[in-house]
Amino acid sequence: MLQIKNKNIMLTCEDKGNEFIVVDLKRGTRWIIDEKTIVYGTEMYNDMYNGELKFNSLIPINAEIERSDSLVLTFKAGDAVVKTIYILKEDYIEVRIPVPEVVNFIGSVSMPGSFNPKGENLKVLLPIMQGMLWDGSGKPFENLRPESAHVGFTMPFIGYMSETGGLLFTSETYDDLWWWIGKEESGRYWASNIQISSIGTMRYERVGRIYLTDSDITKIAKAYRNKIIEQGRFKCWEEKIAERPALENLFGSLMCYIGYCQDDIDYVDNCKKLKDYGFDRALLYPGRFNIYSQGIHMGGKSTINLSEKEVDEIKTLGYGMAPWTWLNEALNDNEEQTQKMFMKNHRGEMVPNWAIDDQKWYWVCNSFIEEFQKNALKTDIADMTWDHFDVLSCAALRECYAEDHPSHLRRPMTRTESRDHLKKVFRAGQSKGMAISSEGFSDAFSNELDFGSVKAWPQYGYFPFWPIPLTMLIYHDSMIHSWWELHSYNVPWRSKTRWLENFEYGGGKPRLMAAMDALYGCPPDVFPFGAQYGYTGRGTETYIYKYRFEDPEVQVALKEALPVANLHRKIGKLEMINFRFLSDDGCVQETTFSDGTKIIANFGKDVYGNEKGIDHIVIDEVDSILPESWRIVEG
Repeated sequence: MLQIKNKNIMLTCEDKGNEFIVVDLKRGTRWIIDEKTIVYGTEMYNDMYNGELKFNSLIPINAEIERSDSLVLTFKAGDAVVKTIYILKEDYIEVRIPVPEVVNFIGSVSMPGSFNPKGENLKVLLPIMQGMLWDGSGKPFENLRPESAHVGFTMPFIGYMSETGGLLFTSETYDDLWWWIGKEESGRYWASNIQISSIGTMRYERVGRIYLTDSDITKIAKAYRNKIIEQGRFKCWEEKIAERPALENLFGSLMCYIGYCQDDIDYVDNCKKLKDYGFDRALLYPGRFNIYSQGIHMGGKSTINLSEKEVDEIKTLGYGMAPWTWLNEALNDNEEQTQKMFMKNHRGEMVPNWAIDDQKWYWVCNSFIEEFQKNALKTDIADMTWDHFDVLSCAALRECYAEDHPSHLRRPMTRTESRDHLKKVFRAGQSKGMAISSEGFSDAFSNELDFGSVKAWPQYGYFPFWPIPLTMLIYHDSMIHSWWELHSYNVPWRSKTRWLENFEYGGGKPRLMAAMDALYGCPPDVFPFGAQYGYTGRGTETYIYKYRFEDPEVQVALKEALPVANLHRKIGKLEMINFRFLSDDGCVQETTFSDGTKIIANFGKDVYGNEKGIDHIVIDEVDSILPESWRIVEG
């Protein structure tokens, strides 16, 4: 047996590299790697991957100690060899996978695999949406998840939690990766990082880290937070506001979606109704479409297009206004300039994506977006106060194989270059003092984005994935996590989406959603008036639905939203310093913020408390808490 250690960590394995164990010398936890998750694949991950899972086992053939702090494991991958190097640092383990000698053979490799605590039960922290806690319950499944994209990973880490300790794995190379999670009929379950090919090869070294922590959701989240702060990947609200003072108006605002489609209402008059209701701050969107090809229709309606006068009058109320910036795709209008912008896949083909009625959009190479956006900020959207992007942070990280694009002439554009171009697009708006928002919360853009969207409903009991506030434990004093625009408190039109029987997300549950926003310290989201298209279910055919301020469901949503907005004004810039479950069934939860404010929320259908409801619940600060409700208990 081989062994290396320092005062906090010990690594052991057999002579061939099998039975690799991370020993937490402080807490006594022994973390054993699941050898079934030490895998490689031969299929190359060009563009977005839609194939089947095809992994092969990496076969351990040798282990050796290099110096006193490095353990090198060698694996056979078909005709190739893969090495995994573990380097002991003072407070973490560095994991490195050097470039394989046969770079064209391997298309993916695990780094390093999934972990299990020896002799203890395992719970996994997955940064899907706002974060998920999974104890391995539920039906068998197997899935590869990309970054963001609604049900993808919002942050590049996985947490493992036993009764005695926690283990945090972070991927330091995160432009070319997916996450592999699953469960077998036998009950075995896992979550692992999968590093994938870049423009057809594993052409650069992959790096990760392992941190050992206490067995606590907050402690694991804060270990990741401390790491990104040390790496300069974190900017707090105070810093952001010093650079862009208008960001102060984000706090205490109503996220106010008003529909993609032009409606026959007086938008200014309706905003005055919101003001009279008590919302002295609101973030309206969209007021205009910022796209390559104007004149599109949805459900027979044109895109919303508020005049400069309307925008100015809405801003006079103290409300912010954003466009719908949709630049990752373009209609194929056969114009020469448009043709030049289209992204090409590895077969040299344009890539189709979104479709509305008979209109079809194709992916644009990210290298062209910045120039268009800079011009728009001077012209069509110069009067806007903040900017909202469609999917730019959650689905636009792509390779481009066009050979005539100036930024990558005669060679493919990597995902790393693709991300750099996207950051420049976001920074263009920052340079104008604007707040920047995008569909999809992705901390790879933590210094470029101010808020990202898409959250799951806080539902427990039946569902094996329990939503928890990982994004806000890490980023509450730096970024806002909002709802997807079509999932406002009052909007059930897009119905609910159930992901593999593991959790649901959607809109139209005002009390439940408001309770979660209060617990998380996030702003409320309402669609109070306007017109929106939906799909009929017959291909890409669409229809229109509308809301009016006086609608009963809007009034219910606004009633729930106002106290949440007032709370957000008080705590929106603060660090969330603790999260815990107060009931065994997960329904009652508590968060604490840096000024001492504590929030309790009940997401269940029963009254919980010391004297009523379920006896084993202990809530020291209150006697009881009603179903789907929240309250401030301190601060």
